[in-house]
Amino acid sequence: MQQNVEVIPPEEHQRRLSWQCRRGLKETDVLLNKYLNEVFLEDTPAHQKMFERLLQCEDADMFLWFTRREEPEDPELAAFVRYFLHRLGPEGGIEA
Repeated sequence: MQQNVEVIPPEEHQRRLSWQCRRGLKETDVLLNKYLNEVFLEDTPAHQKMFERLLQCEDADMFLWFTRREEPEDPELAAFVRYFLHRLGPEGGIEA
């Protein structure tokens, strides 16, 4: 039995994710959108999936992670947050 799986062009998928990057905190919006616009399409499928997983997290948690005050309890997500901030360059993260 074959399932119907919708194949979305990468650019359309990116556009859909842009709505999920709109958060309650401007600081998180800026970082999420920067990654989405500058890194996402060129990144590995595994990192793209982790980014989508990151988007499911609470804004307050992301703020703490992006300010490097805390790390996610999940080691896989913690590693991605470090990678995410590193990919955004020396200014990656939010000043505490």
